[in-house]
Amino acid sequence: MARFTRTAFVAAALSGVLALTVTAANAVPSSQNGTQTSTQFFTGESSPWTAQTVGAWGNVPTAAVNVTVPAGTTRFLNARFTAESICVGDPSAWCSVKIIAVNSAGTTIDLQPVTSTDYRFDTPGGLEEAHALERFSLPLGPGTYTVRVQALRISGISQFTLDDYSFAVGLVEP
Repeated sequence: MARFTRTAFVAAALSGVLALTVTAANAVPSSQNGTQTSTQFFTGESSPWTAQTVGAWGNVPTAAVNVTVPAGTTRFLNARFTAESICVGDPSAWCSVKIIAVNSAGTTIDLQPVTSTDYRFDTPGGLEEAHALERFSLPLGPGTYTVRVQALRISGISQFTLDDYSFAVGLVEP
């Protein structure tokens, strides 16, 4: 009996290690280091906003700032969005937000880590509650960028409302 128990324990332990190894192999790490934040930008809104479309990213009003990376330098962004939110609908669906930067040529840059639509900022159930998202960019070259928050109602969501939100963006020197 002791030999069977020991074999079962070893098999269970190896299964756990294999599961962790597979999970770690699918992870996509991203990181940045900076020396100091040279400029900070803040904006906020106390009036509620409701995402109107399903399945398309929409700009969250007033959750946008313009930043300029000086000529001959690079910077990266550190951006944080906090809000009360309510997400109503199918319990298997969710409400998502992301932070992007758009350069003067109109190219959109998703801040890191890029999660597409699978970042669950809120899920159905409950009352309004506080949520947060923080993202960073890869090094950005000289130029002007609009950094903004976008929201998405996944199919099955009947309401996604953000209220009392704050958006902070730091321009960080490498």
